[in-house]
Amino acid sequence: MKTWKCLFLCFVVLNLLSLTFNYGVSQSDEQQKNKFREREATDDALGYPNVDEDDLLNSQCPRHLELRWQTEVSSSIYASPLIADINSDGKLEVVVPSFVHYLEVLEGSDGDKVPGWPAFHQSTVHSSPLLYDIDKDGVREIGLATYNGEVLFFRVSGYLMSDKLEIPRLKVKKDWYVGLHPDPVDRSHPDVHDDQLIQEALMESMTQHNGSTLAANSSISFTPEVHNSLNTSTPIPEVRHDASNNTISTTDVQHDVQNASNLGNPGKKDVSQANAEINMPQNISSNTSSDSNTRRRLLEESVSDSGSKGNDAEDVHAATVENQGGLEADADSSFELFRDSEELADEYNYDYDDYVDETLWGDEEWTEAQHEKLEDFVHIDAHVLCTPVIADIDNDGVSEMIVGVSYFFDHEYYDNPENLKELGGIEIGKYVAGGIVVFNLDTRQVKWTAQLDLSTDTGSFRAYIYSSPTVVDLDGDGNLDILVGTSYGLFYVLDHKGHVREKFPLEMAEIQGAVVAADINDDGKIELVTTDTHGNVAAWTPQGKEIWEAHVKSLVPQGATIGDVDGDGHTDVVVPTISGNIYVLSGKDGSMVRPYPYRTHGRVMNQVLLVDLSRRGEKKKGLTIVTTSFDGYLYLIDGPTSCADVVDIGETSYSMVLADNVDGGDDLDLIVTTMNGNVFCFSTPSPHHPLKAWRSPNQGRNNVAHRYGHEGIYVTPSSRTFRDEEGKSFWVELEIVDRYRFPSGSQAPYNVTISLLVPGNYQGERTIKQNQVFDRSGIHRVKLPTVGVRTAGTVLVEMIDKNGLYFSDDFSLTFHMYYYKLLKWLLVFPMLGMFGVLVIMRPQDAMPLPSFSRNTDL
Repeated sequence: MKTWKCLFLCFVVLNLLSLTFNYGVSQSDEQQKNKFREREATDDALGYPNVDEDDLLNSQCPRHLELRWQTEVSSSIYASPLIADINSDGKLEVVVPSFVHYLEVLEGSDGDKVPGWPAFHQSTVHSSPLLYDIDKDGVREIGLATYNGEVLFFRVSGYLMSDKLEIPRLKVKKDWYVGLHPDPVDRSHPDVHDDQLIQEALMESMTQHNGSTLAANSSISFTPEVHNSLNTSTPIPEVRHDASNNTISTTDVQHDVQNASNLGNPGKKDVSQANAEINMPQNISSNTSSDSNTRRRLLEESVSDSGSKGNDAEDVHAATVENQGGLEADADSSFELFRDSEELADEYNYDYDDYVDETLWGDEEWTEAQHEKLEDFVHIDAHVLCTPVIADIDNDGVSEMIVGVSYFFDHEYYDNPENLKELGGIEIGKYVAGGIVVFNLDTRQVKWTAQLDLSTDTGSFRAYIYSSPTVVDLDGDGNLDILVGTSYGLFYVLDHKGHVREKFPLEMAEIQGAVVAADINDDGKIELVTTDTHGNVAAWTPQGKEIWEAHVKSLVPQGATIGDVDGDGHTDVVVPTISGNIYVLSGKDGSMVRPYPYRTHGRVMNQVLLVDLSRRGEKKKGLTIVTTSFDGYLYLIDGPTSCADVVDIGETSYSMVLADNVDGGDDLDLIVTTMNGNVFCFSTPSPHHPLKAWRSPNQGRNNVAHRYGHEGIYVTPSSRTFRDEEGKSFWVELEIVDRYRFPSGSQAPYNVTISLLVPGNYQGERTIKQNQVFDRSGIHRVKLPTVGVRTAGTVLVEMIDKNGLYFSDDFSLTFHMYYYKLLKWLLVFPMLGMFGVLVIMRPQDAMPLPSFSRNTDL
């Protein structure tokens, strides 16, 4: 009897164990697969359609654009420019960040260069300029983040200030990558406590031992990759432990924010939530070889490393404006000078050193500071590949600058043996990391840093940060959260102290575009939209729950733009792709909005512009999609019909098309910049409105949604007119627009801050602020004091709604500038007074004038 009981108990236990094992295997398989990374960008392997110029230029819906002016700057324009009134003279300027060495400022009226500009710097630029009064003198300086990890500030005169923000290097363990699985995305077996890895390590140890013996006898050397592939002398778990304990960043305030994950998150893990096995920095390692050029994706011709690997696309050429035709004989002979020919004329044979002194150019290039040499640690250089964001994230009244930083060793810089020698013989391709650095702009010191990812430069997913952080209040606590996607395929949400929020990061393929925070389904709440290089577009709740996702089958290079494209009253999501297709997705469920996608004839590499181009008196629904393509055309696509009008600019562009009343008229102008270094200003027949303007890609901070007729704040025309103010105070009339409908209701309360920036010789506070909270939209009036000195000033109006979305407007005016007009009255009034006295006090009776001839007494 006891035997049967024992057998029965054993049978039950075995069944339970088998069920548990099967459940664990199924759970493991579910977590190993990620639907976003499983997909491929198949459309990127297809060729581009041939350009039918006659069909494009003979549009059925002409927009009647006119070229106002065109200007050429010093080099290519990769990042989007900035439209602003930097001189407080009532006229707009275009601040252009040329790719190499120069920041340029152009007059908005005619495109001429402003006196004192361009300003020189030693680096290259991947970010757009921004405005901030860094020295509290009442004038907003132009901030520019450079490739070599500095944020420079330029005065409006073009002078480079000595005050700058320097991003510290990242300190990581030198051998962090030793013993890691070669492919961090391969989850067929764990990276730790795995028998297969231990066996491979033992085999590798034997191979290395034999190889080293052979090398001693035969003088045969082995590459460093072989010796560093696995650490056979240290157990795998110990390497993991050491790596995870030393991936911290050098900051004043350090937080224990390890790569990617919050291991203490309770609850069931979402399928798209990143697994702990790949999130920690030590698990991010090399994979297959890839391009080591880290300077964004500038002029790369490989359309996608991540999509359609099985398709043969060797004969498919990307559509560009390059002329592939042959030259005539005379023209071809002119290039003999550049060819390796020994029959050159004598006038070309000279000693290069006799004419050129390379030392004269030494100060034009940036150099890295000396590295701190530690035995077990490496300090990785900091680089900025995206635009920083300025905001008061912790609601303490002090603005912070949030910078997405990519840490790596620049291959071009360290190709110089002298520079490489300074690193001490490390493999520079083994150290790539990404993180967030926050500066206190009052003290100009690092407030805190958060390291996100750590990888090598040869993996399929690398830890660069290409997109600007987005700051928005997701939980309504008054503090701003930081949203950022990395090229490692992780979407992070950090709180105002740098801690990763619960349920994050979420896992996708490589994320190159900025994370969008906007109300896309018209429920009055914030949703989050992410895109990746495998063609995935996903919408999430602030808690990290997926709302919908769509696959557009092509790499998405930029973040989405939000607006009601077709005029049906529902918000849409517009996504550009390098296949040339422009997709419009429903914000409610992610479905395709017909008749889209619209097909261009080249890659679309910039964030698209949504603008209302309806004419005066024209009642038209929907918006116009404005973008450039690598086929050399500027596209203006009608939202409801997808009918397009094009302008042949003959050049390619990575930067966003901007819109505002640039030339001082009453119509809306478009600013287009190209990789050839040209800046175009096109005028449209559409009347200007402050809410139609799009002066920077994120409209000041975190807004990529169309504002006109939806939500925003602007100063009314009567108040924004450039004028001279006298007396003790003046009124500013502003209007809050909120067209949200039931059931979402309004986005009140509206926290409005009006700032008066006073430069010049004013002795008081240079920034006079007033904070007011409005509970309703509409027109409001605010009273501001004047200053008692003769100077110019700028009024900056900022609004934050209940979701933390940022809206702004500004205008310029002067104080007591025309006091000299009173001088003439100082002369005229006394004369008029004396004349009046003489007239009033003249005698009433006629009397003869005194005369010596009638004086009989003489």
